[in-house]
Order: sequence, then structure tokens, then C-alpha cells
Amino acid sequence: KQAQVEKVNEVCFKFAHWRLTEKDGQLGIADLVLRNFVYSKVNRDNETWTHQLELGWVKVTNLQPNTMYKDVLVPRDPLGKESDRQMALRILCSERSPVGGIAVKEHFEVVVIPLQIQITYHFYKILLAFFFPGETDEDDDVENKKKDKKEKDKKKKEAKKSKSSFYIDVDSEDIDKMRERAANNNTFVYVKIPEVSMRVSYKGEKEKNIEDIHDFSIILPTFEYHNRIWTWFDILMALKNDSKRLILSQAIKQKLHMRSRVGDETPLTDVQQEEDKMKMLLGAKLLAGQDKPRKKSLFGKSQEK
Repeated sequence: KQAQVEKVNEVCFKFAHWRLTEKDGQLGIADLVLRNFVYSKVNRDNETWTHQLELGWVKVTNLQPNTMYKDVLVPRDPLGKESDRQMALRILCSERSPVGGIAVKEHFEVVVIPLQIQITYHFYKILLAFFFPGETDEDDDVENKKKDKKEKDKKKKEAKKSKSSFYIDVDSEDIDKMRERAANNNTFVYVKIPEVSMRVSYKGEKEKNIEDIHDFSIILPTFEYHNRIWTWFDILMALKNDSKRLILSQAIKQKLHMRSRVGDETPLTDVQQEEDKMKMLLGAKLLAGQDKPRKKSLFGKSQEK
């Protein structure tokens, strides 16, 4: 029997200006400009429903003082905001009734047009805290786990000194977090993000970082995931980690090929490419401090080449 549509909900607007602020509502974090927004939800009588979101144009501006990049995200096509037919973002999601209390996303797909992204590590952390309060990036979570382990080891020692029956390694806050995450879990049967090209600029946490890039042309391939139980934060971290790995790999290759010599377009040899890799990974100063290769003379004295 073909499912029948029971209800359709739609939200649309031509233009919106959204300002993200700190908790006090005073300090601005970022400005978002949205155009040609359309969202629809279709409910069917077989306990399935679909979501579709389309966004014609978007721009994100960093409001933080003394920032390196002001325009964080914008479509690479400058005329996109004037077109009513172009879609900068399209999200499709089909759901069915929950299983074991966990929502089931049968198909989740995100399609975006070529974008220009310019972001710093500091601004990324601010946005993450705004949209996912209480969550911690995996990169930062490593340090937090080290601190937690030291604290638990300290409690164990104190328990032994006080001759206790035992030490229960359970934190009530951890249990609450686990319950909250379980309630926010989704079963993603199939996730797809098609290939997209981007111009990316990124500045890391420190003054100099190997991942620092400026206006690099990056192509992200199609990402696909199957049968994952994730929260929305989990899927974001999966995309971030996979994208970061590919962007870093492509950026290093571009840095090698962009090594310029005035009036010389001779391609780099394998040895020169290896030297460039070592400079990026170890630092030019470290290489410069290495001793020059020496050769031994017939009388045993070493001589510089």
C-alpha cells in the first residue's frame, strides 16, 4: 500500500539577518545573512516523514575584534545572492519510526556549492561552544582525559590510605552526560555528502602551525557513512576529522609545488621535495643547524664537502 501524506509543514523567508551573541546577549560572535530559505516537512500515514531544507545564499561574518579573517564563509559565486534559482545548500532527510527509542535517519544528504572558507582555530572553538554547549572537541578531549586520569589516580591513593573497602570509579557527572548523549542518539542508515571544491584559509592556535594555509584550492571527495549510531555532534566531528585529514594532505602537496624560484620553472626533484617536507615538519632552523656532510681523507682527517 502506498503511503499517504497526512500533513505538510513549510517555513520560508526571502531574507534574514541573524546575529550570534555571547550568553549575556551583548557581545556579538558572528553575523549570518540568509537568503531564499525554504524548509518543508512531510508526514505520512506509515509513520515515516521527510525533511527538505534549501538555502539560496549564505554569508558568515566574524565579529571578534582583531581577527585575521572577517568573511568566514561565502559562496564562491559572487552573483549567487542575486539568483532565485541557485541553491547554496540543500539538505534531504528521510526518517522512519524510532527503534528502541532511537530515531532512525534512513537517508541523510547534504549538498553544497563551491565555498570560500576563512577561519581561525579561536573562532571555530567559539562557534562550537555556541551550537554544542557542553561538548568537547576530540583534540581537546585528550588533554581533559589526562587531567581526569590524574584526579582519579589521586582519589584511589587517598582511598588506600584511608583503608577503605574499595574505590568506585564512577562519576555522577559522567553518568549524566552518557544518559544525555544516549537520548540524543540517531541511527544513520546512510549519509552522503557529495564532492565539493573550496578555497580554504585556516590559522591554527599557535603562532606557527603546520596546518596553517591561506587561500588554498581544496577538493573534498564524496563522503559516505553507513549504519552509524551518532549524535549530531558526532557526525560533525566525523566530517571534521575526515576533512581535516584530506585538506592537510592536499595542502602539503600544494606547498611543495608552490615553492617558487625567481625565473626558474624547473620542476622539483625528489630530493628537493623531501627537503621541503622536512622543513615543513621539522622547521627550517633545525635543518639549517645540521652539520654539513663530511668525508674522510686518506690520512684519517675529516674534510667538509
